[in-house]
Amino acid sequence: MLVDVEPSLARSTREEMGLAESTPISQRYEEALESQEIEVVDICTPSHLHADQIIAGLAAGKHIVTEKPTGYDLEECRKLRFYRLKYPEQKVAVAYSLRYYPVNMAVRKLVDEGRIGEPISGQFTWNHPFDPEKREERRARVTGVLADKGGRYIPGSEACGPTHVFDLARYMLGEVEEVFAYKKSFGTYALAVFESGAVCTLTAATSSSWGSRNPTVLCIQGTEGTIHTVMNKSGQYTGTIAERAGETQIEASPETGHGDTTRTANVIDAIKRAEPLICPLEEGIKTSEFLHALWDSHNLGIRVPVHRSAKTG
Repeated sequence: MLVDVEPSLARSTREEMGLAESTPISQRYEEALESQEIEVVDICTPSHLHADQIIAGLAAGKHIVTEKPTGYDLEECRKLRFYRLKYPEQKVAVAYSLRYYPVNMAVRKLVDEGRIGEPISGQFTWNHPFDPEKREERRARVTGVLADKGGRYIPGSEACGPTHVFDLARYMLGEVEEVFAYKKSFGTYALAVFESGAVCTLTAATSSSWGSRNPTVLCIQGTEGTIHTVMNKSGQYTGTIAERAGETQIEASPETGHGDTTRTANVIDAIKRAEPLICPLEEGIKTSEFLHALWDSHNLGIRVPVHRSAKTG
């Protein structure tokens, strides 16, 4: 079933995806949740709707794939934790794309294996191409809540508000203790101290449409080596590891996109074979709490601890 408040958009999606004309269309997501034939729902709505729809999906017994963020404010984060505990059986995957890139998955494995020793510092960057000359044109075209420019979490930039890099840093290095952030017109720039003691710079921003989008995605310095990944102008994503034995290429597919292939396979494997999710709901919630700390740091002009709570008010 395709659900959209504007039926014509659902019909055009049905045609674009090559789905049968018999595929039902609804303006109410509740109708999809009521269907006994539907086992998995994919939530692609504006951010402020995610929490209630995740909770409704859990209560209806559905497996869920959801766009980020999960938790538009800290109270929603607490509420989602409560319902995750109340309905533990269903799988809930969060679409933080960078986790699903094969190179990033390989980097995570190398870090976990201790190949570069104890992480000391890092640099994480994720840019989206942008033509500054079309800035006002874009602002005029994207209006209202569907623009999804952020609530009480901090969007990355004028281009599209990316938050991927903040989740990527957590994916690689674990929990953040405190942050200091600046939000400027073309990006968000932060310094984060991790509970492990590692200190990292984080950039979620834009790049010129004519330049190199992500010449460095991540660089992790450890006590025993360095991991470095790059994306060239054509979008190929590769990485290297430098350690005692020398410098070698990381063996992984350069696939990027939105990680759709890997994410879809992971969700199916989690449902059918109880494989672990690459980005389960709890991870999405923790990243949202990190995003809220970034927002507070920028607004208050101070270092801010990352607040977490398993209880709801």
